[in-house]
Amino acid sequence: MTAFRWMRFWVVIPFVVGCVVLGLAGTAGAVDEQMLERMEQIIKQQQAQIEAQAQALEKLQQQVDALSENAVKEATAAAKAEIQNTAVSPDIIRAKGGDKVKVQIYGHVNRAFLAADDGDSSDYYFVDNDNSSSRVGLLGEAKVNDDITVGTRMEFEYQSNASNLVNQDDKNPDGSSFDDRWIDAQITSKRFGKLYLGKGSTASDGTSEVDLSGTSVVGYSGIVDMAGGILFYDDNANARSTTAIGDVFSNFDGLSRRNRIRYDSPEFWGFTLSGSLLSDGGDVALKYAAKWGEDWKFAAAAAYANAQAISDTIDDQYNGSASVLHSSGLNFTVAAGLRELEDASRDDPTFYYAKAGYRANLFEIGETRFSVDYQYVEDLAQDGDEAKTVGFQVVQDFPEWGSEYYLGYRWHELDRDLEDFDDINALMTGVRVKF
Repeated sequence: MTAFRWMRFWVVIPFVVGCVVLGLAGTAGAVDEQMLERMEQIIKQQQAQIEAQAQALEKLQQQVDALSENAVKEATAAAKAEIQNTAVSPDIIRAKGGDKVKVQIYGHVNRAFLAADDGDSSDYYFVDNDNSSSRVGLLGEAKVNDDITVGTRMEFEYQSNASNLVNQDDKNPDGSSFDDRWIDAQITSKRFGKLYLGKGSTASDGTSEVDLSGTSVVGYSGIVDMAGGILFYDDNANARSTTAIGDVFSNFDGLSRRNRIRYDSPEFWGFTLSGSLLSDGGDVALKYAAKWGEDWKFAAAAAYANAQAISDTIDDQYNGSASVLHSSGLNFTVAAGLRELEDASRDDPTFYYAKAGYRANLFEIGETRFSVDYQYVEDLAQDGDEAKTVGFQVVQDFPEWGSEYYLGYRWHELDRDLEDFDDINALMTGVRVKF
C-alpha cells in the first residue's frame, strides 16, 4: 500500500503544476487560446494516465491478496501434515501384530431407583442394577491363519450400591465394589473348537438364564439381582428377620465365573458341548441354538456341575433352561434346577421358573418388550421353605442411543414353619447406557 501512495503522488504532481500554471496565466492574461488548448490536452492525458495506473494498481493489489491467501492455505496444510506426522499412531494403542490384531473396548453403565416394602415399612435406594452390573471390558484378537485365532478378554465390574445387596438396615453396603469378571486368554479353531485359560465363565455359567424375551436387564430367572438383600418382616416376632430374599431364592446357575480351563466344541447342527475344570471341581454343559423355519428362534442349555469348588454344602447340581421366540414377538422361557446337598439329612433344594413375553414395534425409536414371570423355590435355606415370586417387566429399547429404559415390579412370598413373614413388594426403574 505504501508503493501505491507514492505512485499516486508522482502522477498527481504534473496535474497540480498544470493547474498552477493555468492560474498564473489567467491572472496575467498572457496565455493565448492555443496554449490553453495544449494545456487542456495535457490535463486530459494526465487524467487518463491516472485512471489507467489506478486500475493497474488495483489489479496488482488483488494479485498480492490472492498470493497471501494461498500462502496461508499452504502454511495451514503444512502445519496439519506436521501434526498428523507427530500424532500417536493407532499401533501404539494396539498390541504388536500389525493389521492382524483387533482391539475393542466395550461396556455399559446401569443405574436405577429401587423401592421396597416389607409389609412393615417402605424404603428406597439408588443402586447399580445387578441384573446387568456397570462394567468395562477390552477384547483383543489376532488372526494366526485362516483357521486359528488367538484372543484375550479383560472385563471389570464397578458397582456403587448393588441392587442385590441394599436392605433396610444398610442403604449403602460396602460403598463401592470392584470385581475382575474376566481375565482370560483364548485360542479358537473353526475345526477343533475353543480353549479358554484364566478367569471367566465356566461351562455351566448362564445355563439357567437362556432368555429371548429381551427383558433380562430388569427381570430373569436370577430374581435376587433386583432386591435380593431386602429382609422379610416376621409378624410373629413383631420384628424384622435376618432372612433376606437372596437366602430363599436362587436359579442354581452353574459355577458362575471362576479361574478355570474350559473347552467348547465346534458347533454341530446347532449343538455345542462344553466342559471346564477348576482347582476343585468342574462342570459340563450342552447348549443349542437354531432357527426353525422363518418364524421361530429356539435356544436351550443344560448343565451338570460338581460344586465343591464353590461350596462346602453342595455336592452336585443339575440345571437348565430353554426359550423360544416367534416372529410375532411372542416368547416363552422356562428354567429348572436341582441341588444335591452334602448333608444327607437335608432335603435337596429345587427351583422352577417360567416367563411369557411379547416384543412389539410400537414406536419408531425402538422395540418395546413386555414380560411376566413366576418362580418357585423349595427347601433352599432350610427344609420346608416355600418361596414364590411373581414379576412384571417392561423395557423400551433405544438402539440409536445405545440405551434401554426399564421398569420392573416383583412380589415375594415366603412360607416357613413357625414363622409368619409378610410379603415383600419391590419396584425398580432405571436406564442402561452401552458403548
